[in-house]
Amino acid sequence: MQASRRARVVEARSHTLGQVPGGLPPPTAGAESARISALHYDADQAESHPDLTPAEARALVDRPGVTWVEVDGLHDTATVGALGQAFGLHPLVVEDLASPIQRPKLEIYDGDDSAQVIVVARPVLPTALDPGLAYGDGDPSTQGHVIEQLGLVLGPGWVLSVGSGCTDLLAPIRDRIERGGGHVRQRGADYLLYALLDVVVDTVFSTLERIGDATETLEEQALEDPSPAVQRSITDLRREIVVLRRAVWPLREVLAALQREDVPYVQPSTHPYLRDAYDHLVQAVEILEALREVLGSLFDLYLSALSTRQNEVMRVLTVVGTIFLPLGFLTGLYGMNFDVMPELHWRGGYFVLLSVMAALATGTLAYFRRKGWL
Repeated sequence: MQASRRARVVEARSHTLGQVPGGLPPPTAGAESARISALHYDADQAESHPDLTPAEARALVDRPGVTWVEVDGLHDTATVGALGQAFGLHPLVVEDLASPIQRPKLEIYDGDDSAQVIVVARPVLPTALDPGLAYGDGDPSTQGHVIEQLGLVLGPGWVLSVGSGCTDLLAPIRDRIERGGGHVRQRGADYLLYALLDVVVDTVFSTLERIGDATETLEEQALEDPSPAVQRSITDLRREIVVLRRAVWPLREVLAALQREDVPYVQPSTHPYLRDAYDHLVQAVEILEALREVLGSLFDLYLSALSTRQNEVMRVLTVVGTIFLPLGFLTGLYGMNFDVMPELHWRGGYFVLLSVMAALATGTLAYFRRKGWL
């Protein structure tokens, strides 16, 4: 059974207190060394270059065509810093690439040789879930996604991507380049930037579908069995929605800003594709907002169902107590130690008392049913 994970609402930033602007964050303990690979392509061919050094990756950029330099392991700050020096990146760009707590954004800097366009995205990577740990059917604190960071730098004829755990996410783009499918081989580096962002947008929908299915399941359970486990699941889903919103919502500003005419290297022919990705992201945001509203009302539904169940229990207990109240009075009255008591020495008195008690219970039940209380 995998360990449960809770979506973190506030990421730790206190360690950056007093850090010099443009300085690299301290290396992460136990972080693996970054792997640098590249794809160099044009309309006729594509070349794959694995296991490169920063200098070798920079040399590929000078060749005709489009070069995609991919770095897997942003926690290896030394390699990211060396890559930044090789490409002449602005110190603030290197800091953003090596800091895994950035907000999705678009920035334009003046580099050593030319302008640099940096885009920071927060991919939502689905993870495998044990069915026994899914929402509403086990541990409610387990979530089926991981939010990573992907930094993209667009230069004249090249794209530099720096991420962690994003290799599988970007695999479809890599395959399309190597096979020559789609338009990516016929277009420039700006289209490659769009293709990478489009994958980031499309990946959000799988997580939203899972949350939607979990919400429907919890809605049924809230009506049928409003248990504390359902309450915890609803709370964790609402927390997850908040974290997802922080990763998805700002990306709208990025895609909208990339369509401006003053963004270097982005050709007008790429704007329709960026608008298409923007439309998909708007759909994801609308679904996210709808799920947030549904989960808010679902919590109210849970409280209402819980209150209704408690009222039903109290109603049954009230009926039972009301029935036994006169019966307890009669049995207590005839249980007193008196020698002179009406019908005390009458042979049929016991059965008469039982009949009176049965008549009282039956009459009380009939009265409650007539009033609609049963």
